[in-house]
Formats: sequence, C-alpha cells, structure tokens
Amino acid sequence: MRAAEPRHLLRAYRDLALIDRDDRICGVVDDVEMAETEPGLWEMTALLVGPGAWGRRAPRWFTRLLPGRRLVRVDAADVASTGHSVRLLKKADELGLARFEHALLRRLGTD
Repeated sequence: MRAAEPRHLLRAYRDLALIDRDDRICGVVDDVEMAETEPGLWEMTALLVGPGAWGRRAPRWFTRLLPGRRLVRVDAADVASTGHSVRLLKKADELGLARFEHALLRRLGTD
C-alpha cells in the first residue's frame, strides 16, 4: 500500500488483527515500518508486532513494566491482503508470531 502521508499508512494497518495462512489469529499490528519511495509517496515496508514495537506508542514508564521487548518484523512481501484484518502468506510459526499463545494452547490441550 502507498500513501501521500505516513499517518495514512498507520491508520490503514495499526491495530488490525494478523491472520496467518492457516486462518489462525497470530497477533495485532503494533506499528508500521515505512519508506519514502518517491518524493511525497510513502510505502509500507514491514509490520511490527510485539512489545518491542510499543516504544513509540506507549508511555515509557508503561513499557518498562512489561515483560520482554520482543519484536517481530513481518516484511511487506509476506502480506497477502489487507481489509478488516491483515492476511499473511506464511504460517505464524514461520514468521515467529504468537509463540507464547500457541505454546500455552498446546499445554492446555486446546490447540
């Protein structure tokens, strides 16, 4: 996706659910990495997921209280489509997404 201003890209992606190739929810877009490809034209280069991406959004005191600073970078090439959610071309495990959640579900026997 391209936009004339970075804030339009943020609005388009931030806080959307990530759905992997197997139709499993595997996180939420926390931030967007972008580049100015032409003067006045911005393009999404990656989606950032996890507590490590919250630094620019949340107060510093809050991010210090959170366990871990893990950050997963999902390249634009791994995004299939965007609408009410972001569809990914790969499985969550391949991208390093939702590791804790999937491990917990396996331990509980519900995955």
